This record gives sequence, structure tokens and C-alpha cells, in this order.
Amino acid sequence: MIKIRITLESKEDVIREFVIDPKNNLEYLHQCIINNLKLDNLEMASFFITNSNLDLIEEIPLFNISESSEEIKTMKNISISSVLNSKDSKLIYIYDFMNMWRFLIEFLEFSKEKKYQCTNKIGKMPLKSPELKFESSLKENLEVFHDSNKHEY
Repeated sequence: MIKIRITLESKEDVIREFVIDPKNNLEYLHQCIINNLKLDNLEMASFFITNSNLDLIEEIPLFNISESSEEIKTMKNISISSVLNSKDSKLIYIYDFMNMWRFLIEFLEFSKEKKYQCTNKIGKMPLKSPELKFESSLKENLEVFHDSNKHEY
């Protein structure tokens, strides 16, 4: 078993710590999050593998919605242990793509517990998703794009 922490990105602290079997798949973790935080089971969600800077490296969706015949990784075919296995392991979990609830999921430690349980609850889930500001160098990117499209005729 492993202990993980799930933190909602919001102004108020909303944190849950779980002991979970790492042999289960990410779909199981998704259901644990949905059930514990009392979220709607009908919304789409994805996990994202990150690097140490929390840059999004690879998406792992709930199910394949690609029109391509190419097989993609989904929550059902990825084990928790393959993505959360050391202190440096972190995932970003995005729930409800319209409202964009964003959670950080971190590996905390290996646990001697024998069954799934929520070991720590801090904060209450807000009724509405927190407003997230996706700030980037959009202005810089637009300037670079604009400059690269200047042609002398």
C-alpha cells in the first residue's frame, strides 16, 4: 500500500490523504477521488504525468476518445504504481473540462496499512470550481508569432 496526497488548487486548503493499493489502476484512483470529494461521476477527467517543474508531459484520459485507430494509454490500463512510486512522483488530475477542477496528486510514502482508507481530510470542497488563471507568456508567444510572420515583399 502507498499513501498519497490530493490537493485541490484553490485559495482554501482542500487536502485528502489516502492509503491505496498501488496495484490498482488509475481508473480506480479516479473513482476514489470522485467518491471521497463527492464529485459528479458523469464528468470527464484526465491524469497528467508531470516532471519536477509540474510541466504536463503526458495525458492519461479516462477513456480513448481519439478518432485514430492508434492505441492510447487510458486510466484503465495504467497502474498506480507505474506513475506514483517515489517521493518525486506527482500527477496533475483535471476533473470536469468545462469547469477545470485541478488537483495535485503526490506520493507520500509506503504504508503498512492493509486496506484502502482516507487517513486525513482538510477543508471542505467548494460548491463551484476555483477560478484558475492560466498565465503564460502568451503575450510573448504572440509577439514571437507575429514577428515570425513578417515578410518583406
